[in-house]
Amino acid sequence: MELEKIRNGILSGKTIEEILEGFNWQNFEKIVEEIFERNDFKIKRNFRFKTKKRYEIDIIATRENIAFCIDCKRWGRGRYKRTGLGHAIKDQENRVNELAKFLKRNPLAKESLKININQTFPLLVTLLQENVIKEDNTFVVPVWKLNSFLLEVERYF
Repeated sequence: MELEKIRNGILSGKTIEEILEGFNWQNFEKIVEEIFERNDFKIKRNFRFKTKKRYEIDIIATRENIAFCIDCKRWGRGRYKRTGLGHAIKDQENRVNELAKFLKRNPLAKESLKININQTFPLLVTLLQENVIKEDNTFVVPVWKLNSFLLEVERYF
């Protein structure tokens, strides 16, 4: 649904950035979710869990033996974006580490998510960024490159 709105905007001559800046954060998450679903991933949205404190992962996407824990960042342009990206990467890696602890103690949750924590990767999907990058263990992918990233995901490992 959201992808159709984007397609129609592009056909009317708008840039992808112009179109996506008009979406709120909920719609941005739906766009990310749709792209994963169209690439045969199973989705769990807004997964909440607790270890020492409460955590939430925007989207957990699983397919066969791979899973992504996704944090959607609908940031605009700004001079502190690089610093914010570093903090977001650290936070997402922490959430994935805490998820591993949670799943180790909760086999029912692990089974319901159908997740192999050894094949689970932190991922940030951003609104504005130019290239796919990997910092530490986290992939950072602009939303407009997400589909091509998923089509070629094996080459990134």
